[in-house]
Amino acid sequence: MIKKIFHIIYNERRENSWIVVEIIAASIMLWMAFDPLFTLARHDNIEDGYDIDGTYMIDFARYEPYDYRYNRANYETEAKTGESYIHLHNIVRNLPEVESYCFTTQTKFPGGNQQYFNVGYFRDSINVGGDQEKLREIISKESLTFNTHEVYNIEGNNYFTTFRVKDALTGEIFKPRKDDTEGNIYVSENLAKEFYGSASEAIGKKIYYGYAGLTISGVFKDMQLIDYCTPPQTIIRCKNVQPAEYRMINLHIRLKKGVDRVAFEKRFKEEIMPELKAGNAYCQSFTPNEIFREQMNETREIPSKLTMYNSMALFSLFTVFLGMLSAFWIRTSARKSEIGIMRSVGASRQAIIKQFVTEVALLVNIGFAVAMLFVLHYLYVNGFTNPLDGYINIKFVDIGGPLHFAAVTAATYIILMLFAIAGAAIPAWRITKILPADALKEE
Repeated sequence: MIKKIFHIIYNERRENSWIVVEIIAASIMLWMAFDPLFTLARHDNIEDGYDIDGTYMIDFARYEPYDYRYNRANYETEAKTGESYIHLHNIVRNLPEVESYCFTTQTKFPGGNQQYFNVGYFRDSINVGGDQEKLREIISKESLTFNTHEVYNIEGNNYFTTFRVKDALTGEIFKPRKDDTEGNIYVSENLAKEFYGSASEAIGKKIYYGYAGLTISGVFKDMQLIDYCTPPQTIIRCKNVQPAEYRMINLHIRLKKGVDRVAFEKRFKEEIMPELKAGNAYCQSFTPNEIFREQMNETREIPSKLTMYNSMALFSLFTVFLGMLSAFWIRTSARKSEIGIMRSVGASRQAIIKQFVTEVALLVNIGFAVAMLFVLHYLYVNGFTNPLDGYINIKFVDIGGPLHFAAVTAATYIILMLFAIAGAAIPAWRITKILPADALKEE
């Protein structure tokens, strides 16, 4: 039977060549449409690595001399201003509803605003001494840029507990060292693997910032800051606060378990916030951190992009469905007389349908195999589509790359095959129901 089918395909090679070209185009189109959807599904399963539910950012500011609310009688030096801020911080962090708190630079939620700084961090390497040329050479070869987040060393400050950041080694809430100084940093797991191969190997090593060596005190789980996006490589730097910096500090708090959030928010805004004043310092805003994440998603146009990629996939699916179904439907219907002859010599309906389905399967396999050669070349050059991370595509050799390729390829192949089989089997089944004599009238 296979020999007969190959003979039929060869005899109709001109017509079949156009069908194979259509299969190639449909395969590439459908594969490219499914690729970003699988990337999004893959990223959707990434654990956040932290928890901002029940956390708030409290922003403090001060009236400037040009502001009509500025009280000149309360003129303050930077040190005096620092004391005013400390007083306000103490009021908030000592509220009975507060479980933990932390102080950060002007950052809206854990991990910062996903800004990538060209700062030239690089791993432990040969001591360059004062050799500027050697330092430039090392930085050009080994430096990376990270999402950098500064946490202030203030008594009671606990960034990791407040945001429920997890230890990469234990999976538990991270417990920072108590003797951290400005020379200590904490790094994300993806950064540790990039520089040292594993989280355990990174601890105690140094990452250099220029000539300054920063010791890695611990490694935390990767933090996905924006929905459906790749967790950035992140450094959390410990920083000693100076009096002039208190005005740039944001206070983040986490409520105790069981606290009524609605009631607390109402009490804070109506009773506490108006009283948070000291000198010319005052409480400027009180915002749940979930709002900042939603705003960041909207800034990156996450909802609209999801709609766009889903719409593109549905459009591609519908287009391929119409193209494949019509192509094989016309091909099968054009052979009505051939089916009549097969029926007149005793061929069963099942045998006829099996032959047409086998022909279709062979054509789809040929076209799909050629299409995958083009797809593999595209992946080699560009990598998998990373639709919401415009700054980087996913390389084929990345973890999960072969599995990603296999999943997208399998989905594309199955759908194409189903459409093609439907386009051949349905009309063939209908024609076999006609009497052989009626079918032969087409001869």
